[in-house]
Formats: sequence, C-alpha cells, structure tokens
Amino acid sequence: MDKKNKNQTLQSDSGQANEFAPVVSVLGHVDHGKTSLLDKIRETQIAAKEHGGITQKIGASQIEIKHEGKLRKITFIDTPGHEAFSNMRSQGVNAADIALLVIAADDGIKPQTKESIEKIIEAKLPYIVVFTKIDLETANIERVKQGIVKEGILLEGLGGNVPYIGVSAKTGEKIGDLLDLIVLVYDLSGIKKDENADFESVAVDAKLDKKRGVVATIVVKSGTLRIADKIFAHGREIGKVRAIIDTFGKNVKEAAPGDAVELLGLSEVLPSGTVISNKQIEPQVREETLKPVAKTPVDIREFLKSRDQDFVPIVLKTETSAEMEAIKNSLPSTPIGSGSKIKVIYEGQGDVAVSDVLLAKDFSALIIGFNVGINSDAKFLAESEHVFNKSYRVIYELLDELSQLIVAVGTKEQEKELGRGTILASFLGTTGPILGTKVTFGRLAVGDKIRIARGEKVLGEASIISIKKGKEDIKLASKNDECGIMIRPEVDFAKDDAIIAYSKT
Repeated sequence: MDKKNKNQTLQSDSGQANEFAPVVSVLGHVDHGKTSLLDKIRETQIAAKEHGGITQKIGASQIEIKHEGKLRKITFIDTPGHEAFSNMRSQGVNAADIALLVIAADDGIKPQTKESIEKIIEAKLPYIVVFTKIDLETANIERVKQGIVKEGILLEGLGGNVPYIGVSAKTGEKIGDLLDLIVLVYDLSGIKKDENADFESVAVDAKLDKKRGVVATIVVKSGTLRIADKIFAHGREIGKVRAIIDTFGKNVKEAAPGDAVELLGLSEVLPSGTVISNKQIEPQVREETLKPVAKTPVDIREFLKSRDQDFVPIVLKTETSAEMEAIKNSLPSTPIGSGSKIKVIYEGQGDVAVSDVLLAKDFSALIIGFNVGINSDAKFLAESEHVFNKSYRVIYELLDELSQLIVAVGTKEQEKELGRGTILASFLGTTGPILGTKVTFGRLAVGDKIRIARGEKVLGEASIISIKKGKEDIKLASKNDECGIMIRPEVDFAKDDAIIAYSKT
C-alpha cells in the first residue's frame, strides 16, 4: 500500500484494521494499584520487581487488543505515584492522548490524586476514572465517587460525562472492559494522527548505558521516525537514529504515531519532556531547560564564587534524567538546622567515576547516587580520600537519610555570646587605633573573636589582641569595666558601636 494514500489504518497480517495507538498516561496516588493494573494488562510482573513496591521510573509499553473486530494497539505510560515524582508525572501527561486517573476503591482521594487531577485538567486531556482494588471487602466505590464529585469531577450518571469503571488487578475483573473503554474514548475524542506529517515526539525518559550509549524512551506524537534520520532538540542537531527498539525489545525500522520506543544514536541525555523532531526548530522552552545537564568544574567554581556558601554541596548521579529531575525537585529548599541548605553542584547520569570523587573532594561534597553503582577505581579513591558516597534504590530512604546527613554535616556551629561592650571613644596608639570601651554584658578577653556592630548591621569581624585598664595590660575585662581594646584586623567603627565577643560550640 502506498504510504501517501494511507489514512489512519495499517493492515495486520490477518487483514484487520490497526488504528494508530492512543497514548495513555496512568496517574494517581502512591500504592493505589497503577503498576499492578498495568501488570495485569501486560501480563508482566514489574510490580513484584520494584524496589520497595514503588514505581521509580517512567516506563512505556504497548499492547494489542481486539476491539469491534479490529486489531488495535494501546500505548501505556506508567507514571510514578510518589510525591517526589511530580515533574515526571507532568511530563507523562504531556506525552499522552488520554489519562487514566487511578483511585483505590478502598482508600479514596489522596494528595497525589488531587495533583494528578490538576495535571489532567491543565493538559485538557480526555480521561477515565479507574477505581482499583474492587475485589477487597473494604472497597466502597460509592463513597469514593462522592469524594470525586467534591473535587469538581462530574462522573457519568452523576450529572457529568466523565466515564468511570471499577477493576481488579488481582482477579482481572473488568480489565477487558477498561481496554475497550480506552479505545472508545480515544475514537470519540477526535484526536488525529498523521504519519506523513513532520516527525515530532516527546522524550519520556533517557539514560546513559555503558554499552549502548545514550538511550531515550520516546513517544511519537506525529510523523514517522526511521533509521538514519537526523534528530533535533532545542533547535540543534543531537544525533542520528542508530536503532529503534519497540516495547517488546525488538529492533524495528520505523516508529509511527502513538508508538513508544527506545531510541539509540543521541549525543546527550535529554531531560524528560524534551520535544524531539527531525527538523531544526527554534526551541520554545524555558531558558533553564537549555542549560547543560552536567556542569563542568569551571562552571562549579563560578557557581560557588557567586553565591552564598552557607550550604552543603552534593554530587548527584542517577541512572536516568527523569530520576535526576525528580530527586532535585524533592531536595529541601528551606533551611535545615541552623541555616544550611542542600545544593547540587554537579549532576549526571551513570555510575560514580573518579572524576566525581575528585570533584567532591575539592568542594567537600557528598556523593549521592540513585540506581547507580561506583567503579572500583572511584571506590578506592573515595575510601582513601574520605569522601562520603552512597547509592540508594528507594527514594524514601534517600530523602530521609540525606536529611539526617545534612543536619549532621551541614548544620552551623552554635554560637554563644561571651560578652558585649559599647565603644565610648577612640585613641590612636603606637600600633593602631584603640577602642575606648565599657563592658555592658559578660566579659571581653584577649583572644576573643569579636564583631563590630551598628544596630543590626555587622561592620566587620576581628580578634582582641590586647586590653589595657589605665596603663595596665589585662587579660580580661568584666561587666562595667572601662578599658582600651586593640583588635586585628582593623575594622571601621564609630562611637556607640557595639563590640560583641562570641565562641562557637
């Protein structure tokens, strides 16, 4: 068949029509059964293999079903449910045609459920509400429906037109009906896909593989991708298609609209949500998206020079770019302990290498990994140079332990005020100015670290090098004593400024 004369159907070997696949994003709260639902649909056991029982990557898969006598494909994007992966869920929606809002029938509306609703509404996607775990004795769909209505969703039969269905991933009840409903909603949505249009796709995930190089999971939005095609992103060429691998692990020659495939041949790891095309198009993305994923040491030095250094630096390595975004979005952005903050000074994909350890050593940074290892040379160097490094496989553990580490490593020393005095006058001594001071609180002693302050403003810091009371050198001046104080280095001061002595504990 001439491709130019094709409409939206391909012919299978059996002669049945095969429409372009709808792309379905699966959203909802953690532990509401999204991955188990997809397991039942795909007849896989991904949920049993997930560390900690939580989906921690975006995955894509494709199935085939019989719908009204025709062979149809459906592409699923499994978006993680943990709150740390808000941005990944958002990118999953952007790549989709339809969304499934998954809600456990024994639980109801939760924080990530509300967030998922917002993402779906914002993206203006057609969607289906899927009540899972209906096989449980505690399931109560009617109660959960009322919670849905309170969120502004009008279900079919309750004054609205949003379809819903109850399913069980354990028994398989109504799974077939759900698949038929997905195709029906897609067909009624009026979404058109053109395989002859300019190629455009969305990067769902990407990682750096030791053997295959950069591997990107993409969803084709329009056009057709073929072997040897040039690939563009952010307005520049980023590689040439070396291989296309479908969701069954087979190498294919092309990918059509609605297909989710792995793409090999890119020159860099792309953030999830990046639009990939086969033509050079000026980027329509935020400026920060265009920054390199991994900063060079020179960039880091400038970064540290130009910003407040009251922070704990970390080198962050992940398996995929999507994981990187998710973890960075989850790191504490408010002060911990006594003001220290976490700052990622270097980020990248792949195992921890010697260069990462050297960088961490130079900047007294922690090395944090997620789903990555550390090569033997880097491990030996980290141990010999006493560079902290640890890799995690469950995000809860990473965030909890990192918070504890930051409190231990990054918290400022607590300060204790030892004494305070008021400057009454100044005299010029043989070796510099002498501050005529009256002690108003505590004591001032030789060797004390001090600040000169004017109201709330600190003018400078120094140390007391000598104290005179009259003509006598003394080591310590007590409350109400009047004395002459010399400090180093010199700090500009005026009458009525305060001298504050302190120590760190």
